[in-house]
Amino acid sequence: MAQLEYRLLDEEKGFPALFAYESIPKEEVIARCLCDYFVKEGIVYERTSAANEEFLQVIYVKPIEDKPNRSTPGQTSGMGYILLELREYIDEAESYPVLKTLEFGNLQDLLLYAVSEYINFQDLEWEKTSFEIDEDRQVFSLYMKKTK
Repeated sequence: MAQLEYRLLDEEKGFPALFAYESIPKEEVIARCLCDYFVKEGIVYERTSAANEEFLQVIYVKPIEDKPNRSTPGQTSGMGYILLELREYIDEAESYPVLKTLEFGNLQDLLLYAVSEYINFQDLEWEKTSFEIDEDRQVFSLYMKKTK
């Protein structure tokens, strides 16, 4: 188990802690560090960097005011499973359609998707555009677009 803290990227305010997790699986910390976006309490944050402070992993974020949470309502909470939504990224879209929701019994399977730049799905090659954790809905989302 590890400790994780999300901090606001604001030097003038001294990088205040926004959210803290005292006991979190190391694999989940890795998955969160790979996320480009973090959604909590209806606010979308963009990950700017991550740091290791001896016994604490820190993820620095900034709120994205011009990027409302445009996820279409999807499945929430997976009855003990880790959920990953595969979503189609469409430029200037109001929402991003869920292509499929995958359920994993462990974080390692999720990490294989998180570290991949390309995903073969529906007999097509897709390119990852971003990776996100939505704590409000308890799901990870992988945004992707078809390759040419």
